[in-house]
Amino acid sequence: MNYFLWFIFIFFLLAYGFRLFLRYAMPWLLGRFMKKQQEKFNQAYNQQQGFGQGKKEGEVEINVPPEKEQKKDEGFGEYVEFEEDVEDES
Repeated sequence: MNYFLWFIFIFFLLAYGFRLFLRYAMPWLLGRFMKKQQEKFNQAYNQQQGFGQGKKEGEVEINVPPEKEQKKDEGFGEYVEFEEDVEDES
């Protein structure tokens, strides 16, 4: 009978502790998690938008892609320039 009373006492003690954990610790943990996720999102967004790179307002940056080298196919054949004759229909 003595073990049964200890079991009930420990069960209620754990249930009450779990209830307190859900009431106080869980909202704090979730709030902390949400703040960290929000900071990560804001940092990624600002990095994507170009904020924090030291650019002044109104400054324009133009990115020009490098020119591609044309391939020469030596064994393909020779180039023949084509000219179309245009006749006046009047």
